[in-house]
Amino acid sequence: MTIALFLISGASHARAENNRLAKALAPQLRPLGLTPRADPQGLNQLRPRLVEILSAMQASYKGGGPDGRTLISSSLELVPSVGDAQRMMLIGNLTQMWTEARALGCFGADHKFTGLITQGPDSGSQAVFEFIVPVEQAPRLSREISNVRLVAPSRSREKGGADSARDAAFAKQLEAVESEMQHGANQAKIAKDNKPKPEPVRNSMGETAAEQSARFQAEMARAGDAAGKPPSLKLQGRLIQQPSKRNNYCWSYGIDLRNISAHPAELTVEWWILGKTDIKRINYLMAKGSEKVQLRGAGVQALEFKTKPKSTYDNFADDLDELPAKDKRRAKTEPDYRGAVIRVLHGKDTVIATWASDATMARALMEDPPAEVDLERLPGPDGR
Repeated sequence: MTIALFLISGASHARAENNRLAKALAPQLRPLGLTPRADPQGLNQLRPRLVEILSAMQASYKGGGPDGRTLISSSLELVPSVGDAQRMMLIGNLTQMWTEARALGCFGADHKFTGLITQGPDSGSQAVFEFIVPVEQAPRLSREISNVRLVAPSRSREKGGADSARDAAFAKQLEAVESEMQHGANQAKIAKDNKPKPEPVRNSMGETAAEQSARFQAEMARAGDAAGKPPSLKLQGRLIQQPSKRNNYCWSYGIDLRNISAHPAELTVEWWILGKTDIKRINYLMAKGSEKVQLRGAGVQALEFKTKPKSTYDNFADDLDELPAKDKRRAKTEPDYRGAVIRVLHGKDTVIATWASDATMARALMEDPPAEVDLERLPGPDGR
């Protein structure tokens, strides 16, 4: 039983490791797509990818993982944009390049592809990446890996090493790849064109932003001189969300702004959300902002403000607590929400409503606030 469990565990670990290697390589195998005309820099764009791919194939093989061909095949299963014809070409061509690179001794002790030939008559030279079918004959495939080969310089096309009969047969296969890629591009465009347009965001009365703005401007015109007067407001705030996976680990603070007056007004809502450190309970600024609000007569507006993700404040809060960089307490401390302050302005500087989450936060609104809640001087991760 013990041996059986060990074998199952070992097999599971191997599958997981192979899957990790395939996932890591998959992005390098994503096609760059057809080009409307030959890209003179196409081969230069492909070269770094090919170095990564060949290095991964060799490292997997030497590290006891799948061999190069199997790794490429597994990785391509994770790239749905590659069709059957292109997949077959990529597997065959990359396997051939890997085999050639090994025969030429182009891998270093760390299994990285260096391109330096260390075996054979071309020893000391750099191996050459070149298009199998010249871009003059296949211009739209000038960024396609399946049309690239690796050869010793003495066997390159420049040195007369091309095989016209073989290349002609290969060109036929590439035509199938190009046709398949074009079909995929056409299908993707059709899917994009047929994708339903998202419904416009509407308020609780079913109005879009444009409709809300139009109604507000009409009310402002009807209000005449009253539109320039500060309205009477009722302002309430509350913490509506703690950090969680669902909200990207942010704190969210919401307010309800109610216009008690009959005339509309354009207002500016300023807000600050404060945090506190875990050990010394030092206050700091997590987030702040301002927002223009068009509030109709007797209207109600709900707003929501968010901090950055909780992890943004981890090291900053520990630094405020003066914890050394290697202090083990850093792994256990957590930044926390302290409170919020809201201020509503009419015009440039007329304060017509304020809200604070508690009595201490309310002191931030004093003309000369204490240092612990001085919004202009509190430290913050953005350098405030």
